[in-house]
Amino acid sequence: MSLTYNGFVAVAIIAFAAPLLRELLPALLVPAMVLELLAGVVLGPHGLGLVAIDAPTTVFSQVGLATLLFLAGLEIRLDKLDPRVARLAGASFVASFVVAFAAAELLNLSGLAGAPLLVSITLVATSLGVILVPLKDGGQLATRYGQVVIAAASLAELGSIVLLSFFFSGNRPGPGTDMLHLGVFAVFAFLLAALLTHGRAGPIWKAIGRLSDSTAQLRVRADFALIGIAVLLAAKLGLESILAAFTVGMIRGLADPERATNQEKMEVIGFGVFVPFFFVTSGLQFDLGALFASPSSAVRLPIFVCFLALVHLLPALFFRRELGALGALAAGLMLSTSLTFIVVATGIGAELGLMSSATAAALVGAGLLSVVLFPALGMALLRSEPTGHAAALAKPSGTPVS
Repeated sequence: MSLTYNGFVAVAIIAFAAPLLRELLPALLVPAMVLELLAGVVLGPHGLGLVAIDAPTTVFSQVGLATLLFLAGLEIRLDKLDPRVARLAGASFVASFVVAFAAAELLNLSGLAGAPLLVSITLVATSLGVILVPLKDGGQLATRYGQVVIAAASLAELGSIVLLSFFFSGNRPGPGTDMLHLGVFAVFAFLLAALLTHGRAGPIWKAIGRLSDSTAQLRVRADFALIGIAVLLAAKLGLESILAAFTVGMIRGLADPERATNQEKMEVIGFGVFVPFFFVTSGLQFDLGALFASPSSAVRLPIFVCFLALVHLLPALFFRRELGALGALAAGLMLSTSLTFIVVATGIGAELGLMSSATAAALVGAGLLSVVLFPALGMALLRSEPTGHAAALAKPSGTPVS
């Protein structure tokens, strides 16, 4: 049986055109990935019907998702985390989940969405990979504000991934088997970390070092092999690949002495080739008709956007002493940005029959709007801080803002 490549070629062209259009039209105040999603929605089966999903597109999309989460894991540096900031981030995540569960129960009682636990896990997530872009562009990555936001986003993303994998794995063998699977995966992660940390003096590690900057690019190949192993292990054990790829990326970020150089190479390949396929394909799968099939379906969109903001803005009060009132509010807006996890969670919910197409479409639409609105509002609010206060937030370290 021969493969068709029409969809693959179309998605590749969209992936090229979206960032170019974004650069040529500065008035488009949205990231290129939003344009990729929108292009998929408009041109896909539920839009104009010009582009269909074929087998090669599906494979590239799945690899793109695993690579995106691997790169997000690389950004998490637990060894650099301030204990005080970590405690605040933990308290904020717990409070966010409480607010999210209350919101999900309200949606369930009103008939707008079922599966309260799945919806609450979806609402509490934050897209670390998305908010890194405005933080980096705004020069905030190394500041006190940036450190707090990254710590809170890292914990929210990691916590939501673990919760989703544990409670809503594609294969539900039971809690006891789940605990066994998580234990096996933890042992695999520990052994990987030990190998990367203590095996640097051996002949294999030296050979890897020699071949890393040659045409072999062995560290890059090793990372893709790790992504493949993580996804395979997840499939065999019933865990979601998001947990496996994210965890392996986090371990690589902690253990690899050549992290910066290799991460740059992985970003070139990931964001240049595979990740755009994931976003465009997500747009192709977006059921726009289901979102506006009825008034009750359409009303979900603004409600979900409001709940995304509420779930993160209220717990952001934990950061008030650290960042000040406006800084905490800006952090809450940044943390309200979520898209990648929503796409994954709604796909799992639809696959398990726990979420209607209308609810899934509204949640993805809310995530799309969160990417468009919340980072821009958060950075604008941060720039509106008084000069002295803004300078305090921009310091790389120091005492909390009073």
